[in-house]
Amino acid sequence: MKGLDLFLSNKRCALTVLIALSLQLLVACTATKTEEELLNLEMTPPTRQDLYDGSTMGAITATNLPKDEADALVRAKKEEDKGNLDQALYLYVQALDFKADNALTLYNIARIHSIKGNIQLAYLTYNESLTIDPELMMSHAGLGLINMDKRQHEQAKIHLEKAVRLDQTRLTAIGIEAPDEGLYFLDLQSPVRIYNALAILYDLENRHEEARQYYSLALHKEPHSALIITNLGYSHYLGGNIALAEKYLKQAIKEDPSFERGWTNLGLVYVRKGLYARALSTFEHTMEPADALNDLGYFLMLEGEYEQSIELFQRAIDSSPSYFEQAQKNLKRASMELGSKERR
Repeated sequence: MKGLDLFLSNKRCALTVLIALSLQLLVACTATKTEEELLNLEMTPPTRQDLYDGSTMGAITATNLPKDEADALVRAKKEEDKGNLDQALYLYVQALDFKADNALTLYNIARIHSIKGNIQLAYLTYNESLTIDPELMMSHAGLGLINMDKRQHEQAKIHLEKAVRLDQTRLTAIGIEAPDEGLYFLDLQSPVRIYNALAILYDLENRHEEARQYYSLALHKEPHSALIITNLGYSHYLGGNIALAEKYLKQAIKEDPSFERGWTNLGLVYVRKGLYARALSTFEHTMEPADALNDLGYFLMLEGEYEQSIELFQRAIDSSPSYFEQAQKNLKRASMELGSKERR
């Protein structure tokens, strides 16, 4: 009996060891499988590959997969803050795998494409974000700016006006102070570019008073912006108030002496005032003498001063070191206009 007991005991021990080894092997296999699955998961690109431009996929390896949407968005913002736009874009698109209908994430993807110059992708993604949230102010803003760059002014105005209405509604709700015109002063979240862009469109439609309201709001937030001050000055120029135009354009140049459009528009003011020598020297702040002569001649031609414009075009041609095609064309046109005028 002792021999049988010893045999059974040894058998049980062997069985116990075998079971233990099997369990260890099972755990080892399970761990190995999980690592493989994780590796495969990390190497799987995000679902929305259509939201990439052609170069991004090849430039980034999908490693260190985000744990959730919040992790992806935080990491995307960090990469963007460091200037790593491709990495930020990749992480924003990864965030969509966790929440595909996040309109704000789509907006951020569109915004980065716009910065990178992928305008068609930006346009499509802004629109997709608005199908999810039609009241997303910044997507309307982004689309309005794209439309404006494409000179699609009516469509631009629709989106820009919508963006401004949404911003003004938000400002009303939080109790921001309103000036006499009834529009609320802008805060840190207000998109200044949108107010400036809409004002430009209103100036193009000869709605100068409305345009100046929006310029003034933008300037209240950014009082040292040479761009906004120049646009306000040019609005007064278009409206015929030459004195105010000159005042604001001089202020713009004082804020930023390198701002070329400020000098050019100030030159136009001097043309309108008949101060041609001063206009010429003003143009020469931003262009070569031959170009300044040609531009001054062109503006005088538009004013009907054909004889003086012909003289300036000839001077431009003479002072140019090479063939000045545009001045030649302008000279021909001014000569024809003068001949036509003399025959009347």
